[in-house]
Amino acid sequence: MFCGNLPMLAMLVVLAGSCAVPAKSPQDATLARMRSGHVQVVAHRGASRACPENTIAALQYAVQQGADVVEFDVYQTRDGHWVCMHDVTCDRTTNARDVFGRQKVRIDQLTLAEVQRLDAGKWFAPEFAGERVPTLQQALQAIAPAMPMIERKAGDAQHLVAELQRLDVVDDVIVQSFDWDWLVKVAAAEPRLLLAALGGDEPTPDRLRDIDRTGARIVHWNHSRVTRAMADAVHASGRLLCIYTVDAEVAFYGAVAIGCDLITTNRPEHYVAERAVGHFTPLRR
Repeated sequence: MFCGNLPMLAMLVVLAGSCAVPAKSPQDATLARMRSGHVQVVAHRGASRACPENTIAALQYAVQQGADVVEFDVYQTRDGHWVCMHDVTCDRTTNARDVFGRQKVRIDQLTLAEVQRLDAGKWFAPEFAGERVPTLQQALQAIAPAMPMIERKAGDAQHLVAELQRLDVVDDVIVQSFDWDWLVKVAAAEPRLLLAALGGDEPTPDRLRDIDRTGARIVHWNHSRVTRAMADAVHASGRLLCIYTVDAEVAFYGAVAIGCDLITTNRPEHYVAERAVGHFTPLRR
């Protein structure tokens, strides 16, 4: 690269700066897109107010209603497959007790074939009878073209990375967890992944600085703990701020006012519609 007839020291400065601009990564492009437009509406477990959570119906409805990001939870089955489930037991959101004749059926103790026997919709409403527990691959297919946000509940870091690599979606998803040690392992295994650090406790300066080790570029926190000072601190670190789980309008508009970049809600269809008619305006830095 030719930078002109400069002394050696000036040449090194230029090469380290304006003449050597690093190419933006897919992570950078995704973050820039989230910063540049409207507040991102994140569908919590899909459109989980309108449909049974973590099902294809909930994921697809969230996308159809215009959610920017669709969040869902994953566990790893006994035989190593990734499936969508929030609780460690299947009792609350499936008919597992009827199928297996016992209570507290753990998702991580079932094989994929056993999981596929479960009805994940009838508990919510009769019209959803027959909804199944999706695999990770099925969930990702249902969410396109929105951005998937995968929350790992339990399962091996290397195995999840390998599955995302196999599906060729490393550049197209957000992976998050409350387990920051697990995030460190994911970042080491696949630096290209966009990670989010989940938290719900007091966001002290030491706690927020601890995010550095995870490689996370999004902070996803309990909305009841988030203040403008925290939002400013997260933004000063170069990260985006997402909060969970906001359904009440006063809390949603308050989050917009302090500059939250992404807001997770069980009512994505409502807030996408509110945004479309200009009922909330983001505070952009």
